[in-house]
Amino acid sequence: MPRPVGARNHDFEIKRAALIDSMTGYALEADLRRPSLRQFAIAAKASEPTLRHYFDDRQGIVEAILENMGERGKWIWELVAHPATNPTEAIEEYYRVADAGMRYGHFTRAHAFGLIEGIADENAGRTYLKFLVEPGLKSIMDKLEATPNGPVTLDALRTAAFAIMAPLLFISIHQKLLGGEAEFPIDTQATIQNLHTWLGRALTSS
Repeated sequence: MPRPVGARNHDFEIKRAALIDSMTGYALEADLRRPSLRQFAIAAKASEPTLRHYFDDRQGIVEAILENMGERGKWIWELVAHPATNPTEAIEEYYRVADAGMRYGHFTRAHAFGLIEGIADENAGRTYLKFLVEPGLKSIMDKLEATPNGPVTLDALRTAAFAIMAPLLFISIHQKLLGGEAEFPIDTQATIQNLHTWLGRALTSS
Protein backbone atom coordinates (compact mmCIF):
# COMPACT_ATOMS: atom_id res chain seq x y z
CA MET A 1 0.00 0.00 0.00
CA PRO A 2 1.52 3.36 -0.99
CA ARG A 3 2.41 5.82 1.73
CA PRO A 4 -0.04 8.76 2.02
CA VAL A 5 1.12 12.02 0.50
CA GLY A 6 3.09 14.01 3.05
CA ALA A 7 3.74 11.02 5.32
CA ARG A 8 7.27 10.51 6.58
CA ASN A 9 9.44 7.42 6.59
CA HIS A 10 9.81 5.84 10.04
CA ASP A 11 13.49 6.78 10.03
CA PHE A 12 12.95 10.35 8.81
CA GLU A 13 14.45 12.01 11.90
CA ILE A 14 17.45 9.66 11.96
CA LYS A 15 18.31 10.39 8.34
CA ARG A 16 17.68 14.11 8.82
CA ALA A 17 20.01 14.19 11.84
CA ALA A 18 22.75 12.44 9.87
CA LEU A 19 22.43 14.99 7.06
CA ILE A 20 22.59 17.86 9.57
CA ASP A 21 25.76 16.46 11.14
CA SER A 22 27.44 16.13 7.74
CA MET A 23 26.52 19.66 6.72
CA THR A 24 27.48 21.10 10.13
CA GLY A 25 30.93 19.58 9.75
CA TYR A 26 31.16 21.16 6.31
CA ALA A 27 30.04 24.57 7.62
CA LEU A 28 32.75 24.46 10.28
CA GLU A 29 35.53 23.58 7.84
CA ALA A 30 34.59 25.17 4.49
CA ASP A 31 35.61 28.54 3.07
CA LEU A 32 33.99 31.49 4.80
CA ARG A 33 31.31 31.98 2.18
CA ARG A 34 27.62 31.24 1.99
CA PRO A 35 27.46 27.69 0.57
CA SER A 36 24.95 26.97 -2.16
CA LEU A 37 22.33 24.24 -1.92
CA ARG A 38 24.47 22.21 -4.32
CA GLN A 39 27.54 22.57 -2.10
CA PHE A 40 25.55 21.44 0.92
CA ALA A 41 24.30 18.44 -1.09
CA ILE A 42 27.84 17.47 -2.08
CA ALA A 43 29.00 17.78 1.53
CA ALA A 44 26.12 15.60 2.72
CA LYS A 45 26.58 13.11 -0.16
CA ALA A 46 22.95 13.60 -1.03
CA SER A 47 20.94 15.03 -3.90
CA GLU A 48 19.39 18.49 -3.85
CA PRO A 49 15.87 16.99 -3.99
CA THR A 50 16.77 14.89 -0.94
CA LEU A 51 17.79 18.00 0.99
CA ARG A 52 14.58 19.76 -0.05
CA HIS A 53 12.63 16.75 1.21
CA TYR A 54 14.21 17.03 4.65
CA PHE A 55 14.69 20.79 4.98
CA ASP A 56 12.41 22.43 2.37
CA ASP A 57 15.04 24.89 1.15
CA ARG A 58 18.50 26.35 1.79
CA GLN A 59 17.21 28.52 4.63
CA GLY A 60 15.90 25.43 6.37
CA ILE A 61 19.34 23.85 6.08
CA VAL A 62 21.11 26.88 7.54
CA GLU A 63 18.70 27.10 10.46
CA ALA A 64 19.09 23.38 11.17
CA ILE A 65 22.88 23.71 11.14
CA LEU A 66 22.79 26.65 13.55
CA GLU A 67 20.49 24.75 15.90
CA ASN A 68 22.82 21.77 15.73
CA MET A 69 25.82 23.97 16.53
CA GLY A 70 23.91 25.18 19.57
CA GLU A 71 23.19 21.62 20.67
CA ARG A 72 26.88 20.76 20.34
CA GLY A 73 27.79 23.73 22.53
CA LYS A 74 25.41 22.97 25.40
CA TRP A 75 27.96 21.12 27.49
CA ILE A 76 30.35 24.08 27.27
CA TRP A 77 27.69 26.52 28.45
CA GLU A 78 26.75 24.18 31.29
CA LEU A 79 30.42 24.10 32.30
CA VAL A 80 30.72 27.89 32.09
CA ALA A 81 27.61 28.44 34.21
CA HIS A 82 29.10 26.91 37.36
CA PRO A 83 29.57 29.60 40.05
CA ALA A 84 32.97 30.86 41.15
CA THR A 85 34.13 32.28 44.47
CA ASN A 86 34.34 35.86 43.17
CA PRO A 87 33.87 37.81 39.89
CA THR A 88 37.58 37.81 39.04
CA GLU A 89 37.73 34.04 39.30
CA ALA A 90 34.49 33.76 37.29
CA ILE A 91 36.02 35.72 34.41
CA GLU A 92 39.25 33.73 34.55
CA GLU A 93 37.30 30.47 34.40
CA TYR A 94 35.21 31.68 31.46
CA TYR A 95 38.22 32.83 29.48
CA ARG A 96 40.01 29.55 30.11
CA VAL A 97 37.08 27.53 28.75
CA ALA A 98 36.30 29.93 25.88
CA ASP A 99 39.92 30.21 24.79
CA ALA A 100 40.15 26.43 24.57
CA GLY A 101 36.92 26.39 22.57
CA MET A 102 38.32 28.91 20.12
CA ARG A 103 41.57 27.02 19.72
CA TYR A 104 40.24 23.49 19.48
CA GLY A 105 36.45 23.43 19.43
CA HIS A 106 35.35 25.35 16.33
CA PHE A 107 33.86 28.06 18.56
CA THR A 108 35.05 30.86 16.27
CA ARG A 109 34.05 29.11 13.06
CA ALA A 110 30.56 28.46 14.39
CA HIS A 111 30.10 32.16 15.17
CA ALA A 112 31.58 33.15 11.80
CA PHE A 113 29.05 30.93 10.02
CA GLY A 114 26.25 32.42 12.10
CA LEU A 115 27.38 35.98 11.43
CA ILE A 116 27.77 35.49 7.68
CA GLU A 117 24.40 33.81 7.31
CA GLY A 118 22.65 35.93 9.93
CA ILE A 119 23.65 39.28 8.48
CA ALA A 120 22.54 38.15 5.02
CA ASP A 121 19.18 36.78 6.17
CA GLU A 122 17.17 37.99 9.15
CA ASN A 123 15.59 34.58 9.82
CA ALA A 124 19.04 33.02 10.01
CA GLY A 125 20.09 35.94 12.21
CA ARG A 126 17.35 35.23 14.72
CA THR A 127 18.26 31.54 14.69
CA TYR A 128 21.93 32.39 15.30
CA LEU A 129 20.99 34.59 18.24
CA LYS A 130 18.63 31.98 19.68
CA PHE A 131 20.94 28.97 19.52
CA LEU A 132 24.47 30.38 19.74
CA VAL A 133 24.67 33.96 21.03
CA GLU A 134 22.00 34.06 23.71
CA PRO A 135 22.88 30.70 25.32
CA GLY A 136 26.48 31.86 25.56
CA LEU A 137 25.48 35.13 27.18
CA LYS A 138 23.05 33.39 29.53
CA SER A 139 25.75 30.98 30.72
CA ILE A 140 27.91 33.93 31.76
CA MET A 141 24.96 35.68 33.40
CA ASP A 142 24.08 32.51 35.33
CA LYS A 143 27.69 32.16 36.47
CA LEU A 144 27.94 35.75 37.67
CA GLU A 145 24.52 35.69 39.34
CA ALA A 146 25.55 32.64 41.38
CA THR A 147 28.96 34.11 42.23
CA PRO A 148 29.30 36.15 45.44
CA ASN A 149 29.79 39.93 45.03
CA GLY A 150 28.88 39.85 41.34
CA PRO A 151 26.29 41.97 39.50
CA VAL A 152 22.74 41.51 40.76
CA THR A 153 20.34 43.29 38.42
CA LEU A 154 19.36 41.84 35.05
CA ASP A 155 20.72 44.86 33.19
CA ALA A 156 24.06 44.66 35.01
CA LEU A 157 24.35 40.92 34.43
CA ARG A 158 23.59 41.25 30.73
CA THR A 159 26.00 44.17 30.32
CA ALA A 160 28.73 42.19 32.07
CA ALA A 161 28.07 39.15 29.86
CA PHE A 162 28.46 41.23 26.70
CA ALA A 163 31.62 42.87 28.07
CA ILE A 164 33.17 39.47 28.84
CA MET A 165 32.11 37.54 25.74
CA ALA A 166 32.49 40.07 22.92
CA PRO A 167 36.22 40.95 23.16
CA LEU A 168 37.40 37.35 23.13
CA LEU A 169 35.20 36.47 20.17
CA PHE A 170 36.36 39.45 18.14
CA ILE A 171 40.01 38.84 19.02
CA SER A 172 39.68 35.31 17.66
CA ILE A 173 37.96 36.48 14.48
CA HIS A 174 40.55 39.25 14.04
CA GLN A 175 43.52 36.90 14.44
CA LYS A 176 42.31 33.62 12.93
CA LEU A 177 39.74 34.50 10.27
CA LEU A 178 40.61 38.00 9.08
CA GLY A 179 44.36 37.54 8.71
CA GLY A 180 45.34 39.54 11.76
CA GLU A 181 47.66 36.81 12.98
CA ALA A 182 49.94 37.51 9.98
CA GLU A 183 49.29 41.20 9.33
CA PHE A 184 48.55 42.63 12.78
CA PRO A 185 49.59 40.00 15.34
CA ILE A 186 48.79 40.46 18.99
CA ASP A 187 49.79 38.58 22.12
CA THR A 188 46.47 36.88 22.65
CA GLN A 189 47.30 35.50 26.08
CA ALA A 190 48.51 38.88 27.37
CA THR A 191 45.37 40.53 25.98
CA ILE A 192 43.14 37.98 27.66
CA GLN A 193 45.01 38.47 30.94
CA ASN A 194 44.45 42.24 30.73
CA LEU A 195 40.74 41.72 30.07
CA HIS A 196 40.55 39.27 32.95
CA THR A 197 42.23 41.72 35.33
CA TRP A 198 40.40 44.86 34.28
CA LEU A 199 36.93 43.33 34.05
CA GLY A 200 37.44 41.48 37.31
CA ARG A 201 38.25 44.73 39.10
CA ALA A 202 35.32 46.54 37.48
CA LEU A 203 32.79 43.88 38.45
CA THR A 204 34.14 43.49 41.96
CA SER A 205 33.83 47.21 42.61
CA SER A 206 30.37 47.54 41.04
